[in-house]
Amino acid sequence: MMAEAVKSTDFETKLSDLETIVSQLEGELKLEEALSLFEKGLLLSQECELFLKSAEHKIEVLRKTATGVQTEPLEDNDDLFAALG
Repeated sequence: MMAEAVKSTDFETKLSDLETIVSQLEGELKLEEALSLFEKGLLLSQECELFLKSAEHKIEVLRKTATGVQTEPLEDNDDLFAALG
C-alpha cells in the first residue's frame, strides 16, 4: 500500500511532495491522518536520501576520473530506484 501511495519518479517531485506533507503535518489533523502522512514522509525522505547519496557517489567518481586520481566506471543506479517503487 505504501509503494502505491508514493508514485514520484524524480528527485524534485519527491522533494516537493515531502514539503507538502510537512506543511500538512503542521496543520490540524486527526491522529490517523497524521500517522499516514508521517509514514509517507519517511518513505519520501529515504528515497531522497538514496538519490542524493547516489549523486554524491557519481560526482566523486567523476571528480577522481577528471583529476586522474582513480578511474572506475559509473554504475547505473536505476535498479536501486526501481526497487523503491
